[in-house]
Amino acid sequence: MYEPGSEQINCNGHIIDLPSLEVVKTAPKMPGDANIDWLLHIYFTRREFKRCRRLIERELNRHLNPEYLYFVQGLIDREEGNNIEALRNLQKSVELNSKNTETYKEIGRTLYLMGRFAQALNVFREAEQLSPRQDHEIYHYLGELLYRAAATQTKREVARQQLAESRSYFEMSIQSGKKLESFMRLAELYRKEKEYQMAIDVLETCLHLTPENAEVLTEISVLYLKINETQKAYDRLQEVVNIERKCQPKGLLAFGAILQSRNDIDGALSKYSQIANAEPEIAELWNNIGLCFFKKQKFIVAISSLRKSVWLSPLNYNALYNLSLIYIASEQYASAFHTLAAAINLRKDNAECYMLLGLCLRKLDDMENAFNAFERAGNVILAFPANSTRNPLIFLNYALFCYETGRLALATEQYNRFLSQAQDLMLPTEYKYQATKLKSLLRITSNGNGILLDASENDIRISEHTNGLQQTDDLPLEVNAVVNNQN
Repeated sequence: MYEPGSEQINCNGHIIDLPSLEVVKTAPKMPGDANIDWLLHIYFTRREFKRCRRLIERELNRHLNPEYLYFVQGLIDREEGNNIEALRNLQKSVELNSKNTETYKEIGRTLYLMGRFAQALNVFREAEQLSPRQDHEIYHYLGELLYRAAATQTKREVARQQLAESRSYFEMSIQSGKKLESFMRLAELYRKEKEYQMAIDVLETCLHLTPENAEVLTEISVLYLKINETQKAYDRLQEVVNIERKCQPKGLLAFGAILQSRNDIDGALSKYSQIANAEPEIAELWNNIGLCFFKKQKFIVAISSLRKSVWLSPLNYNALYNLSLIYIASEQYASAFHTLAAAINLRKDNAECYMLLGLCLRKLDDMENAFNAFERAGNVILAFPANSTRNPLIFLNYALFCYETGRLALATEQYNRFLSQAQDLMLPTEYKYQATKLKSLLRITSNGNGILLDASENDIRISEHTNGLQQTDDLPLEVNAVVNNQN
């Protein structure tokens, strides 16, 4: 029997104590020295910056170790665009703990955003020394900052050392982490050093991290074009099309370059027209369009397209070189002369430009300067054999010009150089015909018979044919025409 107010109950003759009904207890008060870093971290990751600021303001006066408070305060200031205040708070955090690598990294990032790259480089070097492990973020920023330093360096040797150090840091970054930017930058460095296969290998590894990354797939296809692997480039671009319904301009430009290399000029022009409708201000696009019309023997449209390419990018060597070819093909030798002069100012070690300059000057009846241009073309190849590709046409044109101007001994010398350059090469029929004719004429003249070659038979000219399409080194999607038939 239950009695009101009693804490016991009589049940079947047994006295039973009633349980207490007060099960909810008041929340305990947190002591003043409690660590609330975990709560601050939660607010920051949720981007609840107002709560973070209130919590920091409340806790700064009573917190035993405000290092993390200043650290988060600096990150919030940087997120809100106040980099100077962010730097001050992060430096306060460093003063409280000078061995925290993460704080050094955030200071370096802040300096990087502020454009103070030299200071950022010093901070990341300190972070590298303090870090107890391999940190791919530190390696990436060191590589990025050294890459920027090399780009602005006036001393070549120092710039070369900085680029080598930058590449080593990017290599360490991809070995110790999975940062996409490190893979892309390392591939860019390999491409600039013309190590195209190495760049492809790096990006193929990157695809394991992002299998459907259209940007990486497009870059791989461009690199395959560099090494003339057009089918592999085409396959990669097909993957890009399957991923994205609307291919990016860079992918379309690569598609057009592949079709152009296969002499599908109409197909290439259809791809280029899609780019022109969306983004017409691309210099490489108009360069390629110009070469397509050059292939179709439409010189006026080709010249107009290439002049637009030069207007968009005045320091574009390939557009200047290709424009000079079309000027010569259309017998506009004065215009070709000025265009070649601009191209030579950009690349003084290109023998083909001097050869074309000699052709123009000969057509303009400036024989003395034409001879100087041919002589310079031959000297460039002899002075920089490692930088020059084998082009026997230069020595053949030089020999023909020397024969025409009566320099028979020099003509024989240049003819012999032509033979040494032409070894193991499949030469066009026109090359062989002119070389055989020159050989016979030199032999007859040397025997004293006095038979001279008629100028109309030995005319040095540009024919309508080109030797396929080549990609430029600096602009990966630009096609560059090379003269194949100068008799």
